[in-house]
Amino acid sequence: MEYDRTFARRFVVGLVVLALFALVAYVAVRFIAVLVFAVFLYYAVRPIHRFLERFGLPRRVRAGLALVLFGVPFIILVAYTIAIIALETQTLLEAYDVQGQMIDQILDEAGIADFEEFQNLLSGAVSQASLGVLGVTLLGTINLLSSMFVQLLILVVLTYYMLVDGPRFVSWLLETFDESGVMDEYVRAVDPELSMTLFGNIVNVFVTAIVGIATFYTYNLFAPAAVQVPFPALIGALAGIGSLIPVVGIKLVYLPVTALLAVTAWLTGGLSLLVPVGVLLVVSAVLVDFIPDFFIRAHISGDQTHTGMLLVSYIVGPVVFGFYGLFLLPILLILVINAAHVLLPYVLSGNRPPSRQSRLREYTDGESDPTTSDPTPSDRPDGDPSKVSKEP
Repeated sequence: MEYDRTFARRFVVGLVVLALFALVAYVAVRFIAVLVFAVFLYYAVRPIHRFLERFGLPRRVRAGLALVLFGVPFIILVAYTIAIIALETQTLLEAYDVQGQMIDQILDEAGIADFEEFQNLLSGAVSQASLGVLGVTLLGTINLLSSMFVQLLILVVLTYYMLVDGPRFVSWLLETFDESGVMDEYVRAVDPELSMTLFGNIVNVFVTAIVGIATFYTYNLFAPAAVQVPFPALIGALAGIGSLIPVVGIKLVYLPVTALLAVTAWLTGGLSLLVPVGVLLVVSAVLVDFIPDFFIRAHISGDQTHTGMLLVSYIVGPVVFGFYGLFLLPILLILVINAAHVLLPYVLSGNRPPSRQSRLREYTDGESDPTTSDPTPSDRPDGDPSKVSKEP
């Protein structure tokens, strides 16, 4: 009878815990985009957070400086770049009358002869409801801005506390619940891959796009009108996306553009126009192609994640999940690959794979010198893989 009462109490407590976890999962799903961006921003600013350690600054001060010096400016710059790209994309659509063709198709399906007839039908309704439409638009704008501000605030706060307390929290979870040590091995395999993938590849996309946009806009300021780069923001963004393909990705963007400008210069009969086109080719090869690829991709790239699968995840992610899928699907890919390598053998046979990284403290406290190595779980004298050193 006593056993039944104990089991009943455990069952009720388990239901409470399950309900709490379900509520947390519901909130996480509602803010999934913010959580994904927070993970990306955490891995993007963590190298700066660790770099500031050499100056002897406290952890909270370093987290704040990392966000102020890089995190928030990076978010603002990316948002500004996306706004420019959106405006130029709209201009491109209007230049080729894509919107007009779409409107005509919709009107034909609705049985309306032309756009003027449609305007006449709406003119009375618009004049009567213009004040109401203005009010609704104003309220919608206020709601949109307030929602963006709240999400930005959540993003910055989450990233800050992930920098300050995230590694210690993960270390506590491992010590408390990971008696076998397999989750410890999984975390040590996943963390550097996420860091190298998000900080290397994703940051490379944004840096290349921003450099490309700045380069093409600067070129257009000095180049003759006949050989100016059309839609420089859109071309720069395509260069950033092309950087996901190693070696040739960016070249697939700026080489056709410069070739088209060279043909235009040749057809106009002014051979002097080939000079600025040649300058654009050299500057694009150095600033847009070589420098970002050399300083980011060459030094920070994943070891275990297959490049082709990662490229597919970058393409499929935004299609499936929206814009934040550009970050979410690569994260899921890394989690799945390392789960198959580390967790699945343990589930099937109880055996753990050999350790691939010995620098555990580089993850567990985020404060140590990267050259410092801790013993692997199998080498610890006490034989307990869950007992890891952490910052006091």
